[in-house]
Parts: sequence; structure tokens; C-alpha cells
Amino acid sequence: MIEELKPYPAYKDSGVPWLGKVPEHWELKPLKRLVRLNASVLPDTTPADYEFRYIDIGTVGTGFLTREPQRLRFGNAPSRARRVLHMGVTIISTVRTYLKAVYYVDKDAKALVCSTGFAVLTPGPSTQPKYVSYLVQSNTFTDRVTAESVGTAYPAIAEGRLGSFYVPVPPLPEQTAIVRFLDYMDRSWKPDGRFLISEGSSMTWSSFWVAAWMW
Repeated sequence: MIEELKPYPAYKDSGVPWLGKVPEHWELKPLKRLVRLNASVLPDTTPADYEFRYIDIGTVGTGFLTREPQRLRFGNAPSRARRVLHMGVTIISTVRTYLKAVYYVDKDAKALVCSTGFAVLTPGPSTQPKYVSYLVQSNTFTDRVTAESVGTAYPAIAEGRLGSFYVPVPPLPEQTAIVRFLDYMDRSWKPDGRFLISEGSSMTWSSFWVAAWMW
């Protein structure tokens, strides 16, 4: 698979210092134009006995859950347990941002709710859902979120500021190909952290722009 990858024919300056150059035919959009932010919430009129699984900040690592969501009833749940999750959404922490808590919901999303300390990103119809997840859990993006956060003991970023970040948007078929490649990479790390590359091959910036920018 690695040997089949070729450089993009041309690149352009993104105009965003922390992004650098991107393939010439890719668009650049504010994140809020790629996804809907916080599309669904539990209303105050939710029955007190409604039971759901709750994800708080401590439940999420970068790309994974650190423990199973807690089962709660609405009547005794914290007031921040409000944001409803669905398959294909990505959540990213907007508080204690140094934790880089990001999670893609790719499993059972029934009765799944997260804290208002997360921004919930729901991709639009022309967006590959997992592309959004890889994008916002990349070091480049999470480092930017951390740098833009305000506060010392409890750093946070406003959701409006998060949504204003410009991100690279390739055509949908390329988004799908990028996800397939990065999924492959995820399955191909050795225990010591080295990527499984055949003898004599190398990962160059031009051939592996996506992998280099993401990771």
C-alpha cells in the first residue's frame, strides 16, 4: 500500500501559518462549515427516569475511551450531562484542553450523552465522518486548540473560536481514501512505536502528506 502512494502534483500555501502548504485542489474552510456544532441536546423536560450512558471529560483519551460510560438517570444527572451523541459524530473537549480528549462515536450510540465540556461535531452530507475525527485529533489541530485556550488551572476554548479554525477539506473520495490509509496505519504500529515499513521504503513529506500532517 505504501509503495502505491504518489505525491500530489501541486501544492499551495494555505494562508494559515500552522497548516502550511496543502494540495492545490483542496479547499480551506472554517470547521463550523464542515460540521454542525452541538446539534442535539437533552431538553429540561426530559423525564426524570430517562436512563442514558454518560461520557465526561475523564472518560475520554485521544481517540479512545478510558473507561465505560457511566449509567445515569436524568433526574440525578449533573446539569452538564446534556449533549446527545449519534453514530458518526466526534466529540472534542473545550475545557482542560491540554488533555486532548477527542473521541469518534463508531459503536453503539443508543442513549449516549456527553458533557457540555465537549463540542459535538456532526459532519455534513459531503463529509466523511471519520475524516473529521482524524482531523481534530491530529497533533497539529490539538496543539492549536491548546495554544488558543484561556486560563491556567482550567484552560478552555470558546466553541465559537474552535469553529472558526480553518481546516483542509479534500474532495469526498479523497477523504475516504485518507481514512482508509490512516486506519491502515493505526493497525500497523509495532509495540515499540515504529511504523511497519518494508525494507528500503521511507515516508516522505510529498508521498505521505496526510500522514505527516496528521501525525
